[in-house]
Amino acid sequence: FFGLQSFHFSKDQKILASKNAIKLLKTRGPDSDNFILEDSDNLTFSHNRLSILDLSQTGNQPMRSLSGNFVIIYNGEIYNHLEIREELEKNEKFSKWKGTSDTETLLQALEIWGIEKTLKRIKGMFSFAVWCRDTKKLYLARDRFGEKPLYYGWISQIKSFVFSSDLIFDKLFNNINFNINPHSVNDLLHLNYIDNNHTILKDIKKIEPGSFLEIFFKKNEIPSLIYKKYWDIREGKSKSKNFNDYKNAKNFLDLKLTDAVKSQIYADVEVGTFLSGGIDSSLITAKAQELSTSKVKTFCIGNENQSYDESDYARKVSKSLGTDHEEIILNEKIMIDKVPSIINELNEPLGDSSFIPSYFVSKLAQKKVKVVLTGDAGDEMFGGYNRYTQIENLKKINLLPKFLKKIIKNNFNNLTNNSLNRIAKIIRFLPKFKNQFYLNDKIKKVLDRINPDFNQDDFILSFLLNKITHNPFNNSIYFNEKKIFENLNYKINLDGLDNSYPQKIINLDLISYLPNDILFKVDRASMANSLETRAPFLDLDLFNFSQSIPMNYKIKKSEGKIILKDLLKEKIPDYLVDRPKAGFSIPVGGWIKKPLLDWSENLLNKKNLEKSGIFDYENIQKIWIDHKNGRDNTNLIWSILVFQQWLLNR
Repeated sequence: FFGLQSFHFSKDQKILASKNAIKLLKTRGPDSDNFILEDSDNLTFSHNRLSILDLSQTGNQPMRSLSGNFVIIYNGEIYNHLEIREELEKNEKFSKWKGTSDTETLLQALEIWGIEKTLKRIKGMFSFAVWCRDTKKLYLARDRFGEKPLYYGWISQIKSFVFSSDLIFDKLFNNINFNINPHSVNDLLHLNYIDNNHTILKDIKKIEPGSFLEIFFKKNEIPSLIYKKYWDIREGKSKSKNFNDYKNAKNFLDLKLTDAVKSQIYADVEVGTFLSGGIDSSLITAKAQELSTSKVKTFCIGNENQSYDESDYARKVSKSLGTDHEEIILNEKIMIDKVPSIINELNEPLGDSSFIPSYFVSKLAQKKVKVVLTGDAGDEMFGGYNRYTQIENLKKINLLPKFLKKIIKNNFNNLTNNSLNRIAKIIRFLPKFKNQFYLNDKIKKVLDRINPDFNQDDFILSFLLNKITHNPFNNSIYFNEKKIFENLNYKINLDGLDNSYPQKIINLDLISYLPNDILFKVDRASMANSLETRAPFLDLDLFNFSQSIPMNYKIKKSEGKIILKDLLKEKIPDYLVDRPKAGFSIPVGGWIKKPLLDWSENLLNKKNLEKSGIFDYENIQKIWIDHKNGRDNTNLIWSILVFQQWLLNR
């Protein structure tokens, strides 16, 4: 959806802006579209619909409430909307429904209960804008975990307030010079994503998860904004029962996972699942198949490069569960030819290269279904990443004497890929590391972060950052890791949360990495293919459960997701569960040196690099030459390339 409030534009100009926005957002909702004018024609609401519930016209948007006082445009799904309807009918005596869509349920709840009570009651993924005629107030709201995006801002050149479910304003108003936010570029290069409520455009922000805005407009002035937080992750701990018995906890997990999948598999269209063969997607698929009377459609992306391929495991899990499985094995040429156009689907830069396979698997699924369930957030909630499971080992490394850390830093800080390969071959003789995926990357990450001056907090937090050996920015906007560290340290020490290192990093990921990288990636990849994704692990009750159980139910002896694995072993053979974690990666570090070399060189030439006014050409050339000579700067270079491609496509 898109909205514009302006006393500056004429009615015809607002209508034209709405029609152009509808075109730009077409893949997010190809089934129907419409727009309306409100507030004496000063406010326009436009909407593109992907029909999931109530496929008839009664589910179309923009939608007016029964009284006509409220108007909504909305993106997402309210999973408990039938419960909300029952409550409105029973307690509020409301029963004059026009259709069966969750949009109508949400709208009537907002009118009857108001914004805060409604947000506390609904469970789902959503972003919405609702206008109240009587009070002349606009409300913008986003779901608890940030599954659905919502952007807003005041554009001073046209004295207009804008909001949208995608960052399209620079394309929509291409005669306006939108300044790039250097803080966001700093985030992108250090984290591979843009953190907090920043966007790549200086004057545009995003609503943070679990928050809403109340907006009151004044003629030709910046509107008055009241920002409110209606939920944060601290509530998960306070609203949960504690489990001191592992078997009871596992049974409760099974029950809550069933409830979550049952609520999210409900739709008026067919729902499938992404099945990578990993723990999380396998468990969600197992639950979906248990609840289905027919074979669930499952989708997997494979890679001809065996080092990056898990499709064989997905195939075996599918056979064990009895799903209707479909896969596509991608070769290097298919992916490489599409890289620039796929990156162009991002209206905001993201340095996570797994966006590319996410795009392909979404494209595959969209041919058969409109909705898929994913395993996203299983790692963040139940301790799946190495940065959680290896914290105790990492802490031991940081306890090395300062002189020894200096020796390691001076002698092992700039290893080439060939040197890392030789070290990895030696380490693989240890049984624990024999079948590890991406061992080179893990060795490099540890060696890069050994710093004689790091305290324990800084050392642990450094594993969330890219290692930047040369400052890529020009002198006028010099940034370094200090600002990022300050922000992460602030988030990691939230009051009222578990103070153990693994839980602190998990909580940090839940409010930073999960919404701004993982959920961003999945939303853009799926919506570019007109596919809705749903994440049962982000069910509110399931989240509360994950916050209440002891850490040794999640992580034990450097192994993560213990309770998920034990539950999954009740549904598929053990050998499909007890295996190393692979992830969803592609070898972009090698691609940009060979098959994507011309594309990379073009984006990194002096003229294109200096276009933004942000980068220093000489410093980036050092980073680029180091990479071509064997020093692995993949993450940093890839983020720069994605930014440059985004800039070229504006």
